Amino acid sequence: MARVAFASLLISALFCVANAAFDITSKNNVAVYYGQGPNQKRLTTYCADPTIDIIILSFVYLFPEQGNGYPGLNYGNQCSSEAYNGPGFKGVKDPSKNFLLKCPNLQEDLYICRQTSDKKIFMSVGGATTEYNVNGATNGTSFANQLWGMFGPRQDAWTSLNKPRPFDYTNTTSGNTTINEFSVDGFDMDIEHPSLDSSAGYKALVKRLRTLYATVNDKPYYLTGSPQCVVPDANMADMLQATKFDMLFVQFYNTKACSARGWITGNPNYVPGGAFNVSGFTFDSWVTWLNSTTYSKGAPIFINLPGANAAASTGAYITVAQTKSLASAYYCRSSFAGIAVWDATYSEQSIANGKYFFQNAKATLNDAAVDSRLACSKKKRELPSIEG
Repeated sequence: MARVAFASLLISALFCVANAAFDITSKNNVAVYYGQGPNQKRLTTYCADPTIDIIILSFVYLFPEQGNGYPGLNYGNQCSSEAYNGPGFKGVKDPSKNFLLKCPNLQEDLYICRQTSDKKIFMSVGGATTEYNVNGATNGTSFANQLWGMFGPRQDAWTSLNKPRPFDYTNTTSGNTTINEFSVDGFDMDIEHPSLDSSAGYKALVKRLRTLYATVNDKPYYLTGSPQCVVPDANMADMLQATKFDMLFVQFYNTKACSARGWITGNPNYVPGGAFNVSGFTFDSWVTWLNSTTYSKGAPIFINLPGANAAASTGAYITVAQTKSLASAYYCRSSFAGIAVWDATYSEQSIANGKYFFQNAKATLNDAAVDSRLACSKKKRELPSIEG
């Protein structure tokens, strides 16, 4: 019995370590996008992986104006073709635009994720498609209310009107039906084409989300952004200045002039802790620009990278070894928060040392934390032992 008890305690301890609470101040966070990869595995695969700290569900790709009054969801093979019936927009109903898809796999997996891990799960709004837009402050505020009602904390004021809660999971055991609430941990803005109203709608959207977040005391909600690496991203600058963003996942790929690839090309012989050429890489420029804003000074920044060649434009992908060099160069920056990867599925196409790209990203960060060549490493901060 003693051995059994010890084993149980050990397993419990290991589980706690693997599922340690998310720390926004850490430099070792790894975020992965999920929802658009080819032949995706179930979400539970990534919830069970201890190297991942944040999962970003991608995407809400249609907004109420384009989706018959409801947002449109696209999570690839994790959703069915069945959709919730939209209420129409501005008095016009068009069922052909119903794209708030039902995703039973995702419902179940999100429930399991909550039971088994402390990963933060964000919902990304936008993406590369040009189909979405929100026009005017009134529509932006309404869209925020809708996202909150559907994907935020469950509220009687919403459910009493029979409005959808797409991620709540209903299970039946011994004839008893239980509705398990699922609330995302925040919303990520990934707006990749120009607004039609000088960003009035987007500004109202993020400001309203901030107001709604403040109504909840039992858990933090995060507002994040995934801008392109050009400083500032013209499609998101007004939004980023309108309210506080908790962290940014800056896409350092597909835009050659400010890309991770450009940094690698400019620093072929970089040694951790040594000098390097900026080579157009805009991490520091993003820090400076954010510090010029009213609300987001010092916001943590992730270096957002493609997980494989197929995940981005030709030449944008950098290898695990190259990622290690880039991350070590910026690891000691006060705003450095970790590595984000597009996306979970593509990352599995890039294997080195028996690990997927996102797993190697975590190893890279853990190594940097104890690399004595880096000024901020744990080994550097350790005091010498005093011997009597």
